Amino acid sequence: MNSLPPEGEREASVPQVSVKTRGSYSLLHRYIFREFAQNFAVAFIFFFCIFFINSILLLVQKILLKNIDFITMLEMVALSMPQFLIYTFPFASLAASSMVLGDLGSSNELLAMRSSGIPSGQVYRPLIAASVILSFVTFFFADTVLPWSSVVYEDRLAVLMQEMPTFEIESNSVNTVGNIVLSNGLSEGNEIHDIVLLSADDGESRTVLSERGELELIDSYNYIYSLSLDKPTILITDSSDIDSYGLTDAESAVFFLDFSEQIPSLTSSAPVNLSSRDLIAGIKERDGREREDRAEWHWDMEDERLSLSSVLKAASRGEAGREDIAAAASDAASAIESRGKNPPRNFYSQYYKAELTKKFVLSAACFCLTLITLPLSMFRVKHGKLTGFAISLLIAVAYWYMLFGVQLQIFNISSSPYWLIALPDLTILLAAILLMLRFRRAR
Repeated sequence: MNSLPPEGEREASVPQVSVKTRGSYSLLHRYIFREFAQNFAVAFIFFFCIFFINSILLLVQKILLKNIDFITMLEMVALSMPQFLIYTFPFASLAASSMVLGDLGSSNELLAMRSSGIPSGQVYRPLIAASVILSFVTFFFADTVLPWSSVVYEDRLAVLMQEMPTFEIESNSVNTVGNIVLSNGLSEGNEIHDIVLLSADDGESRTVLSERGELELIDSYNYIYSLSLDKPTILITDSSDIDSYGLTDAESAVFFLDFSEQIPSLTSSAPVNLSSRDLIAGIKERDGREREDRAEWHWDMEDERLSLSSVLKAASRGEAGREDIAAAASDAASAIESRGKNPPRNFYSQYYKAELTKKFVLSAACFCLTLITLPLSMFRVKHGKLTGFAISLLIAVAYWYMLFGVQLQIFNISSSPYWLIALPDLTILLAAILLMLRFRRAR
């Protein structure tokens, strides 16, 4: 017959039992984090294709298929990727979190966790931690990788343009770039024969015929070529008047072909591809110019008011007639209207400030968009992953339109655009907090 242990021994054994039954949530965290990572990979591929494929097809069509090797093509594609990744990370984190919570809810796993005494915060913790990590990753790509890849891309593109012509000059071929069409016969290096050149610009069409010419790249940065022709015949016609034309012959002629607008530069030195340090430096420089322009505007407005005031004072003393007053008032009103009612804003200052804010906004979007998916854990949904993904698409579209909309308004406001660009993140964050509070009260 077993006897009970002495009372002191029983009391000593209680803390040991409680330590073993308490356990930890590391297994739960690893499970949710693994589910998040798997769903993130699927969502990442989906959103990356949406942002990337269309532009890459354009790039391949216009440049990368022009007599370059496959390795170089992959290199150019890889260099253009970072600008799409800064949008892909936030939306992929949104979809991954929605799919994880939707799947846990549809399989009653969340209900089982609550019944076992596991707080919802332990379920949210790995999702929030993953979103914070992705926020830092997004900012790294936006502030470091994207500016670097932009510079390398431009340098590599310039080298490629020196190594290959924009026109693929082959014997007996017809090439079209933009509004320029070149037909030629025999081709030997840069020398071509039996040339027919067609171009149109501002309603004017030009047809050039020549038996021989040479095509040479003269500006590899702006992609400008010179076409030297022997004994050309030039016909110029007006599309609005078929009876109007000009015909001339020459011993020689040189035409300059500008293809700069036809090169699909996916990356450039535009503010969107600058680092935050370069943007801050650009903002300081342009703010200085803006202060000078605004000071000049105020001085000009004051001069107009003083001029009008002097005429009115002269009229009060009988030194100016009504016609003088009317003329001075009209001139002052015209000058004020031409300068606008508000002091001028520097276009690029607003642009730089918007792009600087957008780097932080898109990075923080990983956290904000993940946070708004947490209320999904408060109720059960059918077809968890599919429903979660559908909800994430709706939120992603709404966020995208908000971000696009506020960017269009940055030049219509008189103040700095920092808060305006941050509005999508603030809206999502506020909606997430309100939804969480509502569902918590409903429980």
